[in-house]
Amino acid sequence: MTISQDVEAKIMIVDDAVRLRTRLEDFLLSHRFATESIPDGRGALETLERFKPDLILLDVMLPGEDGFAVLRRIRRVSAVPVIMLTAANNRTDRVKGLDQGADDYIGKPFSLGELLARVRAVLRRARPLAPDRGPAAAGEPADSLATGPLTLEISRHRLTFLGNGQEAHKNLSLLEFRLFYLFMANVGQILSRDQILEHIFDDKALVETHSLNVYVNRLRKILAELGADPKTLATVWGYGYSWKPAEAERPGP
Repeated sequence: MTISQDVEAKIMIVDDAVRLRTRLEDFLLSHRFATESIPDGRGALETLERFKPDLILLDVMLPGEDGFAVLRRIRRVSAVPVIMLTAANNRTDRVKGLDQGADDYIGKPFSLGELLARVRAVLRRARPLAPDRGPAAAGEPADSLATGPLTLEISRHRLTFLGNGQEAHKNLSLLEFRLFYLFMANVGQILSRDQILEHIFDDKALVETHSLNVYVNRLRKILAELGADPKTLATVWGYGYSWKPAEAERPGP
């Protein structure tokens, strides 16, 4: 397909409903998005490699391999933002998608206006972080943030843990990266739930209250997988969260 130079972004749609795919393609095209759509997850990675989308709309209820399995395959090779399309009242699916690396979700049936708002919000979050959001410490490479045994590589969206004589790495999704960046750039500070939502999501009205808990639990799981202490990201009950200073991260003598 020929893509115009003035498109806002490229969006890949994975949904088995032909009428919905056509409706989404027409709507997104009218708002200057280029699209590519497939009916199931079998060609997801091939389309991802060929089309190189800026964002993926991924249905949960796909024939054969479900959306969660497709998401896991995508996350092995790419941090491209993913919005899951779920049943409107199925909170279990929403939590599961977020926990496995989705960046957002939208419940069916949805209005095209809401879809457009969520797509643009996620794309805004995908833009490079401004250099004044958490400057590196003196002598530290500009492309990384380090606190204790953890280093966040900004351009690669990768978290590295160096401890116990071992080095472990984790490639992060867009949302995981932005949350780690926010906490690691504000070591020792208590961030309220509203501050986190406003800083990360632009429009916190699009985010359900319980979603932040899911995101934080996801970050703690990543820390544990790497061998780091998940309690580094501490809950401040009734207020928000705080990243412990480096002194608290290192084991005692």
